[in-house]
Amino acid sequence: MSVNAGMPSTEKIARADKDLMPQLKQWLRPLEPYLPKIPPILSWRHSFKVLERYRFSPATVFDIGVGFGTYELYRAYPHAFYYLVDPTPESVPHMRRIGRRLKAEILNLALGDRDGDVVIEIRADIQGSTLFEECGPRGVLRQQSVPLRRFDTAIGAFERPALCKIDVQGAEMMVLAGMGERMQEIDAFIVETSTIATVKGGPEIHELVPFMKERGFVPFDLIGMKRRPLDGATAQIDVVFVPEHSYLRSDRRWASAAPPSRRG
Repeated sequence: MSVNAGMPSTEKIARADKDLMPQLKQWLRPLEPYLPKIPPILSWRHSFKVLERYRFSPATVFDIGVGFGTYELYRAYPHAFYYLVDPTPESVPHMRRIGRRLKAEILNLALGDRDGDVVIEIRADIQGSTLFEECGPRGVLRQQSVPLRRFDTAIGAFERPALCKIDVQGAEMMVLAGMGERMQEIDAFIVETSTIATVKGGPEIHELVPFMKERGFVPFDLIGMKRRPLDGATAQIDVVFVPEHSYLRSDRRWASAAPPSRRG
């Protein structure tokens, strides 16, 4: 007699597991407020894996607001050509160091909605340097006049697909406005924006989303967030935008297979 005689097959066990899951979820639903939850993970790396699934690999990457560097980008796309853009003199050594390991062009200027000059407040943490006035206390090194250029006058032709990351402490819509019609040459944006603007006159997410929609771009992913120390409230989020009709949004299914129906 076979030792497996009378034992359920692997197929039957798998079917039983699938049948059990909907029932288990139904039983546990009333207990949901009391159960420990695993928070969803916002991750640049995970989002890049999603883009990779659809074979999105940028030939050109714009890192606008370099500061000390955006190493998530450099690790994900080491073979792309980079435009490294930051107006602070303190960022120049970092951009040069990054440029030695990547194919890159360095632009030590601010991008905005006009050509000219602008005064920037340079912070002790250069990542927080801004064109705007902070609503609360901050550590300021100095104020300095820097060159200001529109994207569509500062940037020549570039190879696509193109990815543009913008982290400019409240000036994101100024940078986007300065792209003009050339926004359509970008295949994906990563934009840091605010849920609660902590600089005076800084835009918030409810302004950015319709601005992007009017220009044909919609949110694709949320990949990062920061809570303010004041009260723990979410103050900044990193949003991926892609063209509304991009192939990246073409598959509208929730899953590759339907969940099993409950048996009576």
